Amino acid sequence: MSIGKVIYYHRRKQNKTQEQLCQGICSVTHLSKIENNVKEANPKTIQLLCERLEISIEEENKKSELVKHKLDEFYESIERLHQDKATLLYKELQECKEYVHCTDMIYLYELYMLRYYLLLHDFPRFEESSRGIHKYISKFSPFETYVWDLLQAIYYGKKEQFPQALLFLSRMENKAEEYRAKISEYYYFRSALHGHLCHYSLSIHYAYKAMHVFQQTNNLLRMVHVKMILGVNFIYIGEFDKGKEMLLHILSDAEMLQDTETKALSLHNLGFLHYRQGNIEQSLDYYSQALQYKEKNSASYYITISYLAEALISFSQNKKAAELLSETLDSFQDQKSPRYIELKILYLEAAGTKKSLIHYLIKHGLPIIEQYTNIDRGIKYLQLVADYYEKKQDYVSANHYLHISNQLLKNLLTNIGSPVDLRTAAIREKETK
Repeated sequence: MSIGKVIYYHRRKQNKTQEQLCQGICSVTHLSKIENNVKEANPKTIQLLCERLEISIEEENKKSELVKHKLDEFYESIERLHQDKATLLYKELQECKEYVHCTDMIYLYELYMLRYYLLLHDFPRFEESSRGIHKYISKFSPFETYVWDLLQAIYYGKKEQFPQALLFLSRMENKAEEYRAKISEYYYFRSALHGHLCHYSLSIHYAYKAMHVFQQTNNLLRMVHVKMILGVNFIYIGEFDKGKEMLLHILSDAEMLQDTETKALSLHNLGFLHYRQGNIEQSLDYYSQALQYKEKNSASYYITISYLAEALISFSQNKKAAELLSETLDSFQDQKSPRYIELKILYLEAAGTKKSLIHYLIKHGLPIIEQYTNIDRGIKYLQLVADYYEKKQDYVSANHYLHISNQLLKNLLTNIGSPVDLRTAAIREKETK
């Protein structure tokens, strides 16, 4: 706690001028230096100033400790995904914001507010607040720097900008063990990120680390979420029995916790499991159940729609898939959205318009495959484009896309490296004609 800033806070709160406060105690210049932490006053001067303000240094220290405890409780409620409790604490902390700015908790306070905005998926507010805080990074403590990097990683992950998220998480890994008693989320987000990047072995590795941390803090809900990551990774590496057992346990846990979001995700992933096993009817059933628990037109809803459509196409129900996708596409306002493009590609595939599909892939689809499209689909679409150019006897372009497809396949098989950045692929104007 900065006693000079606390004196400034109470003086302003009591509408006292510097002259009124310091009269008979010290000069105005001296008081100004105390309030700005330029000069360390002797204890007697501080005592006299506090007595005139009718405040107690001991009580102010207690108040500071109370706010610190409330801040820790606030972040813990966010880590446990207790949104109602977090919102209540957020309101309480907002009321003492001016006081916090008189303490050494000022940056931690603002950083924890950023984490709250991510909990709410309030990205505009997160971005605005981040810009305001960024200029003070040089003044952060090592722990505050760690929190800042983690929050940026979470933000980029939620925005599905996975390479950027990995940059932040990689540079802070050596601090994860040191700070895990204060911040328990690192390994969870690292595991989820590697899963998105199709690094299944790494995802499983960090998932077990995350499970250990959440077990120590008895964070039951986040343990369920880690099990979800493990279940999905087991599916990808062909451990179907392990994946099914894990997902059925999660489904039971979600029903017990009355957590519809986790229930929907469990049903979706059970649909994916059956799809990978070739049990298309069961897959369709689970995907349809998942949609009933998802918020319509949400990102999660569109993901399940895309997987359901893919299963329908595999089951030769192209007409049904096209109808489902057509209805879904009509709800989009932004036709440049990666989600829209992904669903439009599936729609063109379901509709059987191969020429239109290839042209749309070349013009719009290929640049978003790296970040937003299921990697199996990405390989299929790249090979489709390569075949198209081979038939046109444009062997340079055919080999170009075949090479990218092979690289994606290599990454998928070896679980190493980052996916190929298709946005750097040269897409010539003539290819869109």
